Amino acid sequence: MLYPRTIILNGKEVLVNGEQLTGFREHLTREHRIVFLHGLITGTFEVHDIIMALNSISHDPIKLMITSPGGELDSAFLLYNTMKLIESPIYTIGRYCASAAAIILAAGSKRYLYPDAKIMLHLPAGQMTGDAKDFDIQHRQMGMYRKKVVDILLKCGATKTYDEILSDIDRDFWLEPKEAIEYGLADEILTPEIWEGLCQ
Repeated sequence: MLYPRTIILNGKEVLVNGEQLTGFREHLTREHRIVFLHGLITGTFEVHDIIMALNSISHDPIKLMITSPGGELDSAFLLYNTMKLIESPIYTIGRYCASAAAIILAAGSKRYLYPDAKIMLHLPAGQMTGDAKDFDIQHRQMGMYRKKVVDILLKCGATKTYDEILSDIDRDFWLEPKEAIEYGLADEILTPEIWEGLCQ
């Protein structure tokens, strides 16, 4: 994406130049520093790699478009770490941010929401297997995840106390954009004027 690409044409390797058609994601990443977090957050690190590559080119803002039902907390924590380690500010733009994706939304340097975005927080979930000792280990790990989720939300500006957040996320906790802003998970609702400014 960020380096010269080649294709096979008539049996020969040919360099693709910048004037030739590229995919929409590649165009938006290259021209506007827009990166997509789409679908489940898993152990694949394409988003991390793209963000780090863009940061190596310049420290201009990177716009992270989020449309995700959440996923693995370990992967979300690693993406959160990447966002906080690089020098480029990350502007998060939430379209659908549930579970772990809501943490990534909240971690942005500037945080925007689509007017009809949906945001959801809940307790970490998983399946336990093994014997009683394994259950004890997994139970402790789940408690650590729960604490880390709340700690990160507080670091990112959540306006509630630790205990209030724990109470809220005891079950699926859905927020409309204005509610998410009041909760401290986002800053503004995206408008055409803001979007135009972000894409310049």
